Amino acid sequence: MRYLRIIFAAIFAILFVISSVLVLLLFNIEQKAFSSETYKQAFENQGLYQRMPTILGDTLTTYLAENGDIVPFLQVLTAEDWQNSIALLLPPEELKGMANNALDATFDYLNGKTDSATISLQPVKARLASDSGTQVVLEVLRRQPACTTEQLTQMAMGLFGGQIVLCNPPEEAIGLMMPFIQSQLQSMMTLFPNEVTFIPGAASGTPDDPRLKLNAVRSGIKLTLFIPALLLFGIAVFAVRSLVDGLTWWGWPLMFAGGISVLVALFGSPVVGKILRLVIQKQGARLIPPTLASSIAETTSAVAGQMLTPVMIQGFILGVAGLGMVIAAMFLASRERDQIIQRANTNSL
Repeated sequence: MRYLRIIFAAIFAILFVISSVLVLLLFNIEQKAFSSETYKQAFENQGLYQRMPTILGDTLTTYLAENGDIVPFLQVLTAEDWQNSIALLLPPEELKGMANNALDATFDYLNGKTDSATISLQPVKARLASDSGTQVVLEVLRRQPACTTEQLTQMAMGLFGGQIVLCNPPEEAIGLMMPFIQSQLQSMMTLFPNEVTFIPGAASGTPDDPRLKLNAVRSGIKLTLFIPALLLFGIAVFAVRSLVDGLTWWGWPLMFAGGISVLVALFGSPVVGKILRLVIQKQGARLIPPTLASSIAETTSAVAGQMLTPVMIQGFILGVAGLGMVIAAMFLASRERDQIIQRANTNSL
């Protein structure tokens, strides 16, 4: 019976080591992976803030296509037109601020703080309404095919009231068009949105909420915290009959779990990064815009280190605690043996 108890305790100890390492990994990854702060530094280091014109361009193209009350000139602009225009309009610091706001809105949505994610377009709107906006319109027109005779006639008529024609006018006509473009821009800005929703989402907890499966997985990860505790209890039930037993049977598993966790944290960053990247590429686009999901996926190698740093610290604490328990067990066992020998010698006298 005693040997059977030891076998069960050993199995529980092995399972404790394995589960502890996995729980530390999953728990810390879950905590860091759903924080916008984790990705902001990675965006900075990898120059991904430069992707903001692409993200905004795609978002605006989708928004304008879905809203028929926007002026025709804005509706016919392609995503590439918007990307180039936003890159010309906004300085790097404003693009960075908008990217940070987009990341905050995204993770507020994923964390259930909001039921959608929006981004303010006030910086873009303010720039479009200024002289910079006029220059951007001219740049857009210059990238178009040369105006046909019919388009030039339409443009001439437009000078007396109408819409900007999307074609490349001759240089001599640009000076005449400038007041018209400026007046048209002022009219457009009354219809231009102050913000756009780039993740429509759904009411929290409803069947249409795409975060339901994600929330179930995250809840499951948090519940795994109880598994190592239950295994330690199982070890105690089968093997612990004294203080020395407790320190020994808990100390060694804790020491091994902590040591392996530290090793995984030190050398596992590339593997964790690749796994995260695959998950985001396959599942992320179902929750957030593909362009943003792609940008976040590119940060996984950089953020893996941030995610594993707590694992290393916690593993070190576990390892030191386990080592301390093993040393204490050895000391107490040695003292008990000395006491037994001393009592035996006393009795023999």
